[in-house]
Amino acid sequence: MPEIKKSDLNYNDYSWTAVTGDDPKKTKEDADRFSRKEGYEVLTLLNSLTGKNNADLSVRVRQVCEWMIHEKLPSDIQGRSKVKTWIGQNYPELSPKYPH
Repeated sequence: MPEIKKSDLNYNDYSWTAVTGDDPKKTKEDADRFSRKEGYEVLTLLNSLTGKNNADLSVRVRQVCEWMIHEKLPSDIQGRSKVKTWIGQNYPELSPKYPH
């Protein structure tokens, strides 16, 4: 699976230090909350995405999803599963607008 790495990200304004009470090694256990400003959480989420029938995603598709999270994700969508659902629902409409 082509995972996206920190060097592949479009944006460099993420925090890479865990906030108090937030352990970067526990991102799976922290399943309900998702911080779009925490780089390791964004990477973990992007690398957990799959396409239809669990299809693998390219780094470019993951970069489009990163852009969607960074620029288009409504602030009231915060849970990890809700973010994934939102990406799935909005990818067809938003991906053609990807500017990078």
